[in-house]
Amino acid sequence: MMVERLSDFPWVIVRVDCPLCPHRRGQYRLTRLAEKFGADIQLCEPLDRFSLDCPRKSLPWERPPNQYDPNCQDRFTDLEATSRPPPDVPPIMRKLTVIQGGKD
Repeated sequence: MMVERLSDFPWVIVRVDCPLCPHRRGQYRLTRLAEKFGADIQLCEPLDRFSLDCPRKSLPWERPPNQYDPNCQDRFTDLEATSRPPPDVPPIMRKLTVIQGGKD
């Protein structure tokens, strides 16, 4: 799925995390992000703002880390996932079951 702008984001809840830093994760409502940053903003821009205080993030004027230092790997959790359902689907709808003898 190719999502370039915030207006293209497919779910109501926007989750972000970093696989290197288990304590760095969060979730936001899409409408709040669109209100704050604008709906046509590129997805990389709010992601950069979320990770400004990451110790692994190098700013443009800083020397980049050497090859042995891990870089910041912040990401949109649900855009990277392949098997998990979207976060805004109610739990009861994630696994539908057929009830035999139920009414039509």
